[in-house]
Amino acid sequence: MKRFVAIVLMGMLLVSVAAYGENKTYQLRTSTNTAKGSTIGQALDYFVKQVNEKSKQRINATANFGSELGSQAEQVEMTKTGSLEMVVAAPGTGMGVWVPQLVMFEFPYLFKDNAHYRRVLKGMTNEVSKLVAPNGFTAASGQSQGARDMLTIKPVKSLEDMKGLKMRGPNSVYISMFNALGASGTTMDWSEIYTALQTKIIDGMESSPSSINSMKFNEVAPNLTITNHIIACTYYFYNTKWLEGLPKDLQKIVLDCAEDAAVYQAKIDDEDQVKALAAMKARGLKVWELSDGDKWVKACSGMLATYRAKGAAWDDFINKLLAIK
Repeated sequence: MKRFVAIVLMGMLLVSVAAYGENKTYQLRTSTNTAKGSTIGQALDYFVKQVNEKSKQRINATANFGSELGSQAEQVEMTKTGSLEMVVAAPGTGMGVWVPQLVMFEFPYLFKDNAHYRRVLKGMTNEVSKLVAPNGFTAASGQSQGARDMLTIKPVKSLEDMKGLKMRGPNSVYISMFNALGASGTTMDWSEIYTALQTKIIDGMESSPSSINSMKFNEVAPNLTITNHIIACTYYFYNTKWLEGLPKDLQKIVLDCAEDAAVYQAKIDDEDQVKALAAMKARGLKVWELSDGDKWVKACSGMLATYRAKGAAWDDFINKLLAIK
């Protein structure tokens, strides 16, 4: 009889534990350094809503935007230490301190077009996860931020006009590119650019029309030169310990929603690049088309060999990027 009672009690305990697991609410605190109105911000908002809905509130997902929680580097560190569960970050800038070769995702004239770039992002997800795993991260949901152009206070109509300009870039690749183009580069957080342009600490910056418009940088730098020099991206970087601590069904929901967010962002970004450029032109932005685009490509052509020479890890990563057509 005692044995029967013990078995019944054990069964009740297991049912209770299972029920607790089903009813437990998990926190998913996320953040991005981009504005909520940017396509990356809109996609994160979409992701959060999808996770809350599809998990039936078993996950309580929330999002922060812009500089609400500090710089991109600070948001990445918060995810590493567990103050956030996920951060949306540029791989080279956000993770570059641990895996410097990730800056190759943002390299001048390396990818054919945006469609090609998105294939690279999807195809490299597992490789990025492998590289950031020793630091406690899992990568998902690569999202293109569109081809980037030069935004300057004074017009840039040719390569000669870049000479001597002080330009903001997010990481070392951009600094190397500016040097190759005859300018000088400086790094600063995304949130600092508006004031730096306004006070003429810098002469210009570069980004996609959508990103520029979302931050209203064109208000203080009224010239845009169409260069399409780099395409930039973000990934969702999860705290791996948190992700793997979820029940398997919730892990699948979180990762599936991340992929859905990437599809959603691709659609709205393509549309917004066109709308953003038209909106800025209507507010007085002057847009310049290059007649010497081949000179820009040629000026940057020696950079790839320089970055390959940084070591075997760099060369291997570059080869994997270029293998995806």
